[in-house]
Amino acid sequence: MSMTGEIVAISGSAVIFLLANLLYKRWTNPLLLPIFTSTLVIIGILLVVGLPYAQYAQWTKSVTYLLGPATVALAYPLYHQRRYLKAYALPIVLGLVIGSSAQMTVSYYMGRFLRLPEDWNLAVMIKTITTPVALGVGDIIGAKIEVIPSVVIMTGMFGAMAIIPLLKILRIEDAIVTGLTFGVISHGVGTARALKEGEVEGAVSAAAMALASMVLSIFLPLLFFLFS
Repeated sequence: MSMTGEIVAISGSAVIFLLANLLYKRWTNPLLLPIFTSTLVIIGILLVVGLPYAQYAQWTKSVTYLLGPATVALAYPLYHQRRYLKAYALPIVLGLVIGSSAQMTVSYYMGRFLRLPEDWNLAVMIKTITTPVALGVGDIIGAKIEVIPSVVIMTGMFGAMAIIPLLKILRIEDAIVTGLTFGVISHGVGTARALKEGEVEGAVSAAAMALASMVLSIFLPLLFFLFS
């Protein structure tokens, strides 16, 4: 039964994503981004059939495991575009630091304005760090651990849907800006979306995601230790 459930869950998820991808190619609308629509469909199916998410996660853990190699594979566009990244190293680093600091500051004080519980507010504040790193940072600074995966995933998906339309409204077409925006705001999901825009955008996004995770995992806990 376990093997059958695993086959059905993985093959069914793959079919749903492929259909969502075909839908997106037919009507290229940000709201039809495959990762968003396929996630909604899978959630709906789980609710209809009454299948607990824990069981679904157990059946699809082999696919989840592949996220590690897939993340490592992002090193390829980084290596291929290394000269380009070196040439724009200073703007990328400055944009990363300013962008990350601005979003966390605005998020934190908006949460306080909305009177969110402190541990929830801290979880929302680190929503633009990729999930594994956010969980580690959240544990150190006292964030609500159970909230972190949800807000990180939602941030990644909505960022992947909204960034390109917003940049078009602002008439920004620069590859560095596009990649940096995806990497700082939408981490892995955004990087996958940035690669569809171009290899430079994907490389910058991957670099921004990695650097943001590395820098914030060091300095954010240090700041909380010094000022708490």
